[in-house]
Amino acid sequence: MEEELTYEQALEKLERLANAMEAGEIGIDEMAKSLKEAGRLLDYCKQRLTCAEKNCNSLLNAEENV
Repeated sequence: MEEELTYEQALEKLERLANAMEAGEIGIDEMAKSLKEAGRLLDYCKQRLTCAEKNCNSLLNAEENV
């Protein structure tokens, strides 16, 4: 990703893209490009969620050791 998105921004872009695909607003020529972008957004969202989960677990573990 060229720009650093928040999780919410990436998810919103992914939802808009999925809605456009489902509504048939994206032509065949753009479909491959759109699917590639959707894959990148999905990977990015998964990465952000994994990072947030690790941070939460670290905080919880630190709190238990206090």
